[in-house]
Amino acid sequence: MLHTINSVHESISITDLNDRLIFVNKAFTRIYGYEPEEVIGQKTDILRSDKNDPELLKQIHPSTLQGGWRGRIINKRKDGSEFTIELSTSIVKDENGNPVAYVGIARDLTQLIETEEKLREAESKFRELFLELKDVVYESTIDGQFVDLNPAGFEFFGINSYDMLRKIDIVNDIYVDPHIREEFQKKLEKFGFVKDFELRIKKLNGKIATVLETSTAVKDKDGKIVGYRGILRDITEAKEQEEKLKDLVLQLEAVNKQLKKSEEELKNQIITKDKFFSIIAHDLRSPFSALLSFSEFLRDDIDDLTREEIVMFADKINEAAQNVFALLENLLQWSRIQSGKIHYEPHDFKLRERAERVIKLLSNNAENKDIYIINEIPNDALVFADEDMISSVLQNLISNAIKFTRPGGKITLKAEKEDKFFKVSVSDTGVGIKEEDLPKLFRLDVQHSTYGTNEEKGSGLGLIICKEMVEKNGGAISVESRVGEGTTFTFTLPATNHN
Repeated sequence: MLHTINSVHESISITDLNDRLIFVNKAFTRIYGYEPEEVIGQKTDILRSDKNDPELLKQIHPSTLQGGWRGRIINKRKDGSEFTIELSTSIVKDENGNPVAYVGIARDLTQLIETEEKLREAESKFRELFLELKDVVYESTIDGQFVDLNPAGFEFFGINSYDMLRKIDIVNDIYVDPHIREEFQKKLEKFGFVKDFELRIKKLNGKIATVLETSTAVKDKDGKIVGYRGILRDITEAKEQEEKLKDLVLQLEAVNKQLKKSEEELKNQIITKDKFFSIIAHDLRSPFSALLSFSEFLRDDIDDLTREEIVMFADKINEAAQNVFALLENLLQWSRIQSGKIHYEPHDFKLRERAERVIKLLSNNAENKDIYIINEIPNDALVFADEDMISSVLQNLISNAIKFTRPGGKITLKAEKEDKFFKVSVSDTGVGIKEEDLPKLFRLDVQHSTYGTNEEKGSGLGLIICKEMVEKNGGAISVESRVGEGTTFTFTLPATNHN
């Protein structure tokens, strides 16, 4: 369990009721730069920044005692550097329900805050680009000749001289769609002005630009329209930046959704693992209690015991030790899967041959209960998977079947080709599983362990490992069972491309 706690990425610390540190994991050492011996016995004040709101810090312990506290605070490392963390606290109680310690789980938010700052900077830059656009001021005749143009206009259109300006036909040389010119003139003649009229125009170099035109009609003394004066605002870049901003907003929304999802997943993982560790601790307590009890009997009463009684006690001690060893082996294997230390190395292999080896390995267990194991997997069942992982899956499922099958029963292995997968099943004629208990299988946060037909004890961790390994090989696992009629575990494996 300590190995598992030290393998998580979040800082975990435990303090007594006086707020003095009594345990820190490896992630704490990595994040804060303190060695355990430097902080054990110290108050958590050495980690707190002076920038924190004192009233906020005062809320942590009372809230923890009432069920837990969660929030952001500023902490400092051994070198004095400060950083923001997300802290979740909970209380540890003794068997009488009295608080004995606080547990704190902290996540370093440095990278998250840096990402948020970069996104804010990007938004600011796009805004500045939009606000720094240049405007073109012009005057033209009704028939589409420039009368005058400001320097920004010359630069915008690529005009070198007034002689060139006079030769430009606005309708044919500037407008991308001449019909838009007619729409523009009708609005201008009707209302006397046009505001933010969007149109696409051509520059002399052939490039197309999008502009917003705000214009008024120029009238003579008789009120007759003789020309137009207006401002063209180039929104080409703004349009592009607007699209980019929309994309950025969408990306921000996606990031926020992912952050919320990750936060929820992390919270659920922590809750699930807390329950799991509690279950494991419970399952370890029982065999250890047996070991201690029977060994104490041997130590204190060995002179008064018969040989048969000594052998009986030795058998009980051996049985308890084997249960502890099996549980620790499964726990170690699960921990290696979670930390990525078990490498996925798939290749083509014959499933029947691998199953035969596992059956041979478990033959003594089956013979001791007079259970017959039948291997009906076809010889041509060639799968593409990690052979060691699948061996572990078969060994767990067959061992489980032996445990819950009465003497004289049988276990059958089958495999059927379905499209690009093989559907593999391990069926027994055992005691079966209650319908309400089926959803509890393959779950970390639910304790489901029953005794076998010879009072064999299990933790349920083997099935969890089976699920992890089958899914790592691209398959899925399920179970069907009825009380008194046996159980069938079914999992899928990718078939080799040569099949």
